[in-house]
Amino acid sequence: MTSLTEKQALSIYAKMLHTLDSSEFESFLSEDFSYSSQKVLTDMNSKDEFIEYIRPKLEIIKKTKSSVYAELGVCPAYGHTDCLIMAQGDKSNLLGVAYASVDEGEISSLSLCIVPTPDSAVRSGIYPGL
Repeated sequence: MTSLTEKQALSIYAKMLHTLDSSEFESFLSEDFSYSSQKVLTDMNSKDEFIEYIRPKLEIIKKTKSSVYAELGVCPAYGHTDCLIMAQGDKSNLLGVAYASVDEGEISSLSLCIVPTPDSAVRSGIYPGL
């Protein structure tokens, strides 16, 4: 199995948000994948729980045609360097940053953060899958 970098993991997540297809992202998740958001109180601690959450969410984005943007960037925090800069509706409407953790070639966690602020991240202009 090839080793996956955090940047590649973030690219796959961004591609899912831009294509609204979670199948590729799901195939990289570890069984004990955890998903946390500083805006949501409860973390998800399994691949299945996350899949149950993300599929309907992507369907809603499809139905409402609300645009989600995920741009590769750099924003050192929490032991990470690479991040995704998240925006909705418009590329300038920044909502937060996402960090991925990779373990043994699988994506072990994803964290959505509002601290550090997305405007403190170095933007790349690269939106995988868009």
